[in-house]
Order: sequence, then C-alpha cells, then structure tokens
Amino acid sequence: MAEFREVRRSSLLPDRIAADIMAKIQDGELNPGDTLPTEHALAGTFGVSRNVVREAIARLRSDGVIESRQGRGAIVKPVSERETFRVDIRSLDKSGNLADLFELRGLLEIEAAGLAAMRRTGADLREMRAAVAILEGHKQFDEQRLEADAVFHRAIGKAAGNSYLFAIICYISSRLKETTRVTSDIYAKDDLVEITLGEHCRVLEAIEAGDRTGAREAMAAHVQGAASRLNVQVKLGARV
Repeated sequence: MAEFREVRRSSLLPDRIAADIMAKIQDGELNPGDTLPTEHALAGTFGVSRNVVREAIARLRSDGVIESRQGRGAIVKPVSERETFRVDIRSLDKSGNLADLFELRGLLEIEAAGLAAMRRTGADLREMRAAVAILEGHKQFDEQRLEADAVFHRAIGKAAGNSYLFAIICYISSRLKETTRVTSDIYAKDDLVEITLGEHCRVLEAIEAGDRTGAREAMAAHVQGAASRLNVQVKLGARV
C-alpha cells in the first residue's frame, strides 16, 4: 500500500494533494485497478479536511486518472483507458520522465517541421520570422525570450496543418517552457545563447526553402541539443 505524508499547512491545496497521489501512480506504488484509501484516511494522512481531498480526487477523475465504482471507491485506471493527456511538472524532476517528454517532443516536432516545410503559408513564415527576430535581438533568457521561443514552435505546429498535432505541440511546449524557466541560468551563457539561436535559424531556413528533409534534420538537432543542455540523454530514432 502506498504511503502518503502530511502536506504542510501552507500548501493545503487540492492540486498539491492530486499531484502527490499522481506521483504514487507514476512511481508504481499505486497500480491500475488499485483502490485509493478512503477520503477519511487520506484527510488524516495529509492533515487536511475531507473537502480538500474530495476536490483533489475530483480533479484526478476529471483528468481521467481514476474512476469511482459502486462499493469500491476511487480506482486507478489503466493508462490505455484514460481519456486525457497530462504532464505533471512535479514529475519532471526525474530524468526518465523528462527524457520521455523530450523524446515525445522530438517525434512530434520533427514531423511537424517537415510538414511545415511543405504546407507553410506566408502568414506562418512571418510569425516564425518575427519570433526569431526577437531571439536575435534579445540575449537575456527572460520571459520575453521564453515566449518568443514558444511562439516559434507553436507557429511550426500550426504550419504543419494538423489541428490535433498543433494542440499537442502547444501543450508540450507549455510544459517544457516551465522547465526552461526553472533552469534559465544554464541558458544564460553567451555561447548557448548563440547556439540556440543558430538552431532556430536553421529550422526556419529549411522551412522557408520548402526543404522537408532539411527541416526535419534541423529540428532533430535542435531537440537533441535542448535535451543535452539539461543533461537529458535522448536518442531520437533509437534508444540506447
């Protein structure tokens, strides 16, 4: 049985409780088909009211992580049966989870870049160029630069011409943006500023030229580089 710890009084929020329960599920301490402790038991363990626990469980149910069954309580659902996709920022402190997310990003954005090279419109290119212009003129890794980076990747996802692919890329981009914000001191080095700018420029140039293969290769190099800068080992195409 998974053991939970009391949450500090300053953090008595349903999302914190939900995140702690989710961590137990991701770590395998709670498996598909397992029943969560009762609301009363969880309230006592976390040191919160049953209303807080009830709201946390409701959020997990809304995310498709658990379901309520008559006579059994809250049951952990198999991943294959979950209706929603969610990345918990708190889980990304584990290198394996972050590596998996970067690998997923690579699978999606590499193909998106290739499609964008074939399908991009003039408006798409203007949006990408505007984002790169901000990156060129803004050397500090602050909120403005982070947003320009996110805009660039969203523009590529949009230019790919697939609404579902675009939605997933936007979501993953927002999660990785939080990770980059926390580790911005790594990117503040002058050489890395120029390296990341060069990576973006090569992706843009290939898309402008309508070079599908070149766009895919440039994006693969960029995602690989972004992962390595966070000391995350990702092999796009084959895992070793």
